[in-house]
Amino acid sequence: MEEQYKQILVIVSISSLLFLSFSAEAIYVPENNDTLEIHSHSPAPRPSTQLPQHVSASPPRPSTQSPPHASSLPRPPAAAPEPTPFNFSPSVRAVCEQTDYPSLCISSLAPFLANRENPAAILEMAIKASVNYTSDALAKAKVLSSDPSTSTVAMACIADCLELYADAIDNFNAAAAAIPSGDIGLMNSMLSAAISDFSTCEDGFAEASEDSPFKEMDSKLSNMASNCLAIAALLPLM
Repeated sequence: MEEQYKQILVIVSISSLLFLSFSAEAIYVPENNDTLEIHSHSPAPRPSTQLPQHVSASPPRPSTQSPPHASSLPRPPAAAPEPTPFNFSPSVRAVCEQTDYPSLCISSLAPFLANRENPAAILEMAIKASVNYTSDALAKAKVLSSDPSTSTVAMACIADCLELYADAIDNFNAAAAAIPSGDIGLMNSMLSAAISDFSTCEDGFAEASEDSPFKEMDSKLSNMASNCLAIAALLPLM
């Protein structure tokens, strides 16, 4: 009995070995000997909490640097003052301020002064400016006198103004000629006569109930002549 039992154990052992050998051969092994990848059920990786290098981990802090003070900012260069007739000379301004129409005095003298500050020269230039403007009025009167649309009544008034403007020019020139000798009396007489010429021109239109085309020019010429009188009065004091 015991012998049979041993034989049975041997047979079982041999059968087990054959079975294990057959099972091992049944397993396929790749030729390239690559190892089989074993997927483990490891937990999914957590998203990284590390911020990119260019992103600050903390929120940006407001700048503590105060803006530049207004006084520290560069100032634009100051604009150069525009040239005006009042920039010529304090002496000229002082003379014109003694007239009845100082602004007109300065503006009419500006083209002629050329930095001349002598009171006699200022009067000479003021008279010259008056002559030039009277010549403009004379030219306008000549144009209107040849206009066929001008009424007969207005034409007669214009003819009178033509003579009066020519007379005023003569009076201004006579006053200028008296400057070198310092004849104040003659200057005053000639300048006053010029003022009378302009007012007489306007009176003719008023008496004829006609609108004067020279109203503004005559008013300005009378003021310019008045300024010449005021400057002439200053000559003995300067």
